[in-house]
Amino acid sequence: VQAGVSKSNLSKIENCVISPTFDTIDRVARGLGVASASLLSAQSAVQSQPSFTDKGAGLRSESDKYGFEYLFSDMDNRRMVPLIATVKPQDTEEFPASSSHGGEEFFFVLEGDITFHCDDQPPREMSVGDAVYFNSKLRHLVRNRNGSEARLLWVWLA
Repeated sequence: VQAGVSKSNLSKIENCVISPTFDTIDRVARGLGVASASLLSAQSAVQSQPSFTDKGAGLRSESDKYGFEYLFSDMDNRRMVPLIATVKPQDTEEFPASSSHGGEEFFFVLEGDITFHCDDQPPREMSVGDAVYFNSKLRHLVRNRNGSEARLLWVWLA
């Protein structure tokens, strides 16, 4: 597959069996020659009015480690992918590999305590009110630090 994603995984993503990572979304978008944000948009009409997302009404994606609620998915031709990320408590030290993809990102901790891992930098413990902005090409990973879910306001400039 031109995007570097197997047909099997593409089928699983299309049928909501697995949730794609940002890296996978980015590779598929590049393979299709479209903006990453367009893969997370529900319609193709160009938006000329403000877009609103009611509480809990965003497009959802879940895995055993994370939950994502993509906001404003009715907008096409956008460059930002705003979302609420939920970092679930971990029962084990096993964790997916860090991610790397195109764009820039920022997140702000709304609830909970997390550890942000970025490339060769020392891990950074973050709590409510803390924020970070980084180049998405840097390998990065967010882990929960305690037994409660953490929630982040996250924006990916794809």
